[in-house]
Amino acid sequence: AYFMACRNFAATSVVAEAGDDLAGMVTAYPLPDDPQALFVWQVNVRDKYQGQGISVRMLKEILKREDCQSVRWIETTVAPGNDASEAMFRRIAADLNADINVKEVYGDELFPDGEHKVERLFVIGPITRVDNTIQLRKEDGGYRLYAVFADHEEPAFTPANPVFSSLDDALQAAEDVREHHAVSEIVIVERQDLV
Repeated sequence: AYFMACRNFAATSVVAEAGDDLAGMVTAYPLPDDPQALFVWQVNVRDKYQGQGISVRMLKEILKREDCQSVRWIETTVAPGNDASEAMFRRIAADLNADINVKEVYGDELFPDGEHKVERLFVIGPITRVDNTIQLRKEDGGYRLYAVFADHEEPAFTPANPVFSSLDDALQAAEDVREHHAVSEIVIVERQDLV
């Protein structure tokens, strides 16, 4: 399973190193039916490196990557009694200024060997990114909208990115897609050479 995670989800997984020593790892993947949700499958920090915030830094590293620019929600399961894991995810939610909702998803009856307790689903979000913007650019006699994520950009609407004839219409359209693109700011760019 770990080799498959490394091969199939390398863009959404990470290891932390301390010199030549492996300090920890996170494996995660976007949900197949909702790429705006990142499921964190496993977080592990070796005993001698615990209590240093490494798990939070690893998760934030994954969220910075281009493959996660559209992520609005983090999901994970936490067993009752796993206080360290719960505290870490609550810290992530606080750092991202996002809500956290918890509900039971997998009951004892699904684990007949008795080794598991009820698993709780933690859902963190929606996540708003401070470096994500919607740019309104003057093009083709009107305004066209682009979602800009750090060094990456994409049309704000797909498959066709329409031209809005008035600035008011473009601003309203930007507000309509603002949450979808997790943007913190709408920017008006009057000249293409300023981008």
